[in-house]
Amino acid sequence: MGSFHNAFSPFVLNNHISIKVASIYSGYSIQYLRRLLRQSRLKGIKLGQIWFIEKAYLDKYLREAFNNTDNRFGPQQYFDTRI
Repeated sequence: MGSFHNAFSPFVLNNHISIKVASIYSGYSIQYLRRLLRQSRLKGIKLGQIWFIEKAYLDKYLREAFNNTDNRFGPQQYFDTRI
């Protein structure tokens, strides 16, 4: 029998991903994603202090951001300058 901690995988929980993984996946900061969740612009659940974002809603939000002609709200691109 698995421990309670293993039940909350940082990757996927019933089609939800942790906010940390969502940040890496989307390019948005964790703080920005939290703000979107608090404003109900993204759908997610909060378990204790950890937010989980419904991946389908995040994908929809990202599609809308990429298709938007106003680039101010798109995910930030980070480049490794050491390469």
